[in-house]
Amino acid sequence: MSLTVHTAAQNKQFPLLRSLISENSGLVNSVDADGRTPLHWAASSGAVDILRYLLDQQAEVDAPDPSGWTALHMAVSAGNEEIVRELVGAGADVQRPNEKGLTPLHYAASKSRIDIGRFLIARGADVNAKDRANQHPLHRAATTGSVGFIKLLLESSKPPAKTRLNTADRVGNTPLHLAMESGHAEAAVVLINAGADRSRTNQEGLMPEQLEGVGELGQRQVRKYVTDSCGEQ
Repeated sequence: MSLTVHTAAQNKQFPLLRSLISENSGLVNSVDADGRTPLHWAASSGAVDILRYLLDQQAEVDAPDPSGWTALHMAVSAGNEEIVRELVGAGADVQRPNEKGLTPLHYAASKSRIDIGRFLIARGADVNAKDRANQHPLHRAATTGSVGFIKLLLESSKPPAKTRLNTADRVGNTPLHLAMESGHAEAAVVLINAGADRSRTNQEGLMPEQLEGVGELGQRQVRKYVTDSCGEQ
């Protein structure tokens, strides 16, 4: 492997990276074969000292890779909370979507990064941001069954940014559809108790509790849990 600022950031080799940049300051915002800057790799690897140094050397905090991922997307996805705080403190855009329309909060929801999600929301992240599949962070949290993240989004629901429970995605599925389809009974109950519409149909004309989901036996158990907790539909 050649010794570059990108591999140095990826492998947390701070002395090497500092030496390379001292010889050529233009390397700070250089891109590698993946179209990523050293800041992307420092955010991904969790190298806080390198990240701070790069920011001090005028690294572009919101530089996107070819898929539109910024360093903040990568830090959130990797669960590097200290890095997330450093980037936002340096002016990173918490609302910036990538090429799929996914914001950092979408990734926090997908990975159940609750503390990071709380921080992003406190710094202005839109709980109702839509990706290109017309999904909000709540859809993502419901799909993975992250009860903690669902509750965070519901607790963060304050006018005018009230968390929307019944938004349909590109194929008509609401968060409740996705929770039921993925077999996440507890998540479904939390959504229903918060006011999710059990009678909303998707583009196939199916209500959430009509989805086949995780298979006959498993889905029957999910439906029973929901019915026992919330009553018959």
